[in-house]
Amino acid sequence: MDFLFILLTGFVIGISGAMIPGPLTLFTISGTLKTNKFAGFKSISGHIIIELAIILVIFFGFNNLLMHKSFLQLVSIIGGVALVTMGIILFANSPKMKIVGIESKSDFDRGLVAGGAIFSLLSPGFFVWWATIGFSTLIKASLLLGIVGVVILTLGHWLADIAWYGFLSYMVDKGKNYLSDKVYQNIMRFFSLALIFLGVSFLIYRK
Repeated sequence: MDFLFILLTGFVIGISGAMIPGPLTLFTISGTLKTNKFAGFKSISGHIIIELAIILVIFFGFNNLLMHKSFLQLVSIIGGVALVTMGIILFANSPKMKIVGIESKSDFDRGLVAGGAIFSLLSPGFFVWWATIGFSTLIKASLLLGIVGVVILTLGHWLADIAWYGFLSYMVDKGKNYLSDKVYQNIMRFFSLALIFLGVSFLIYRK
């Protein structure tokens, strides 16, 4: 019973977090438009690699680092500047972007895993989540079933991430068949402005 409870807890917490739009969501949608329906699985793979590192950091006793004000401020500044820069570059290049006849095996396809990791790290909310909700649920799972509980919880969380980003990528890939170059360019402009907005918010509202 504890096994199922922990698995469902990991899944529910994971899906609720995954569905909140952020840098990784925007990157995944953009990546899907440029490549194919498997973009979500690749970008979330990079995200999972970073989460595995965070879990190891927590269990090696460095959770206080994730909650330290100076650390979170530094992440906010670096992430904010990086997102604003990426948004500006994307906006400037949007007139040159074309979706008609795009090749799914583009160079962009090879950077999806790395991008998933980078866009996870660029979000201060990622560290805040793991220092609070993530940390507390890991401890609860550990108290119930030890290391097995931690593994089960993590698997539930990752299954949620994979399910949501796989679904998101699939739906976007289906929809891009009906896009013209002009609509595609406008979507990219929207994403670039969204990245700039997120970046500015990280810089203004850091604590």
